[in-house]
Amino acid sequence: MTTSPSGGLLNRLPPTLVLMIGSTLWGLTWIWLKAIDQLGMGPITLSIIAYGMQFLMVLPWALHWLIKTWRPNRANHPLPWHWLVPLAFLSGVAGIGFTISMVYGDVVRSMLLFFLIPAWGVLFGHWFLREALAGIRITAVVLALAGAALILGPDVQWGFSFADLAALIAGIALAGSNVLFRYLQDEPMLVKLSVMQVGGVIFGLIFLLILPEPGARITLAGIVQSALYGGTLLLGAMLATQYAVERMPAGRAAILMTLELLVASASAILIGHEHPAVNVWIGGSLILGAALLEARSQPMWSTQVAT
Repeated sequence: MTTSPSGGLLNRLPPTLVLMIGSTLWGLTWIWLKAIDQLGMGPITLSIIAYGMQFLMVLPWALHWLIKTWRPNRANHPLPWHWLVPLAFLSGVAGIGFTISMVYGDVVRSMLLFFLIPAWGVLFGHWFLREALAGIRITAVVLALAGAALILGPDVQWGFSFADLAALIAGIALAGSNVLFRYLQDEPMLVKLSVMQVGGVIFGLIFLLILPEPGARITLAGIVQSALYGGTLLLGAMLATQYAVERMPAGRAAILMTLELLVASASAILIGHEHPAVNVWIGGSLILGAALLEARSQPMWSTQVAT
């Protein structure tokens, strides 16, 4: 990583600890999201403000890198705009979809459907990065999809709810953006992060034009809370996750990221007073098992050097 807003201190933090903190923050985002929804802000408007605030905060470091290192028509290492555009689109879809599912859906159910990311990641990694499909990875995909089928249960024949569909689409989009993020490993993290934030703003505006949010109202309190959420909790979760995964083996990172699912589920049950049905518990166990299997198929102890 070429430039960091946190300087040398951040570079000395243990990646394992940072990833655990980041996963915990992701698992608690639903609390603030539902609180902002109570102020009347729709999830799409909320997301536009949150990602816009993030972009403004990260922009100085991204611009510093661009001004310092970028040159037009560089033959040796041109900035790959043709890959940054789909990264922005997929990240925008993932961010908006995640917010919609957390605001309108049951947290446990939506988080489990969103956490089919390992299954989609295996398939996208095979198709796009030519990663091998070992038996353990195929088993993980089957377990994850079986878990999703159990969670959705009889709802499948009546069609997905809006929150279910948003969670599924967000998980697929995030898996795709993660593959592109790995593919663009030679590009600075903050440049890719700023591109992802632009995607959240642009896609949110397009979505808002196509499907205006009925009943949503923009208030000063809602704007302030959305900006605070984007500039603190959400930005911290994103930075912590990207910082850690660039500095530790993929297998250990994948295992630690399941903490997000556990924190979200536990907090929703304890704080949100949700009562998941038996099929959700069984399906969730299959999805968690799939995530652990996929993690086990990745390097566990090899060192990884950040660029």
